[in-house]
Amino acid sequence: MTDTPGRLILVGTPIGNLQDLSPRALAALRAAAAIYCEDTRVTAKLASRFGIGTPRISCHEHNERRRIAEILSRLSSGQDVALVSDAGMPALSDPGEAIVAAAAQAGFRVEGIPGPSAAVLALSLSGLPAVPHTFLGFAPARRGPRRAFFRRYAPREETLVLFESPHRVGAALEDAADVFGARQAVLARELTKAHEEVLRATLPELGREMSTRGAVRGEIVLVVAGASPPVRAEAEDVEANIERLARQGKSKREIAREISRAHGVSAREVYRRLLDRPRPESG
Repeated sequence: MTDTPGRLILVGTPIGNLQDLSPRALAALRAAAAIYCEDTRVTAKLASRFGIGTPRISCHEHNERRRIAEILSRLSSGQDVALVSDAGMPALSDPGEAIVAAAAQAGFRVEGIPGPSAAVLALSLSGLPAVPHTFLGFAPARRGPRRAFFRRYAPREETLVLFESPHRVGAALEDAADVFGARQAVLARELTKAHEEVLRATLPELGREMSTRGAVRGEIVLVVAGASPPVRAEAEDVEANIERLARQGKSKREIAREISRAHGVSAREVYRRLLDRPRPESG
């Protein structure tokens, strides 16, 4: 290691509008020995726009851990290394977490130059309580795990923020409406771009709106109101009644119908919950 080891610099990049690149970020990208990028083709557009000649090296979810040794070697030799994702801050549902942890553990200085964040911007635009909130990243792609994921967070009272793919947003909204009910939500799409769109409605209404559209483009942020204490208590009552009816030997369909009538919840969702329940162990 040299007397003055290099720094790992996390640089926030625009989420759509290239004019959002900060002067500090531009200076850091120009001065670094190398820029490790989620996708070199995406970062090339930024480099071309601002005349950044720094070498670009790919660093994505499939090779991030393999890049650690060479990045630490660069830092040991006194080089400053910049780390960027395609948009927003690195390591926030994007590659970078393993590299940051390794550099910090090795004793190197890790700095950050803050930049745009789609999650924070959508939360600010939503009008829903920002404090507290929980950022969930991407929900699982498959329906079963996605519903289980939503059920895990359904009792939480803070605002929920998550990313969603445009190809799955319709199915995700359907699942969210079944699990969360008719909560207020905001769907933000193409933030900071020419076709930016912010939709405010209940989850079922958003689902119906998106179902009327064809192919949807652009990354999506979904902001969902948290559960109120009465809703959480209701969820606990539903679970208790499911247990009671199951002990009485009623069928899954009978339980789903009775719970739906008693609590005003979706019989289909109750039935799916029953299918997901582990079978009792035989004596």
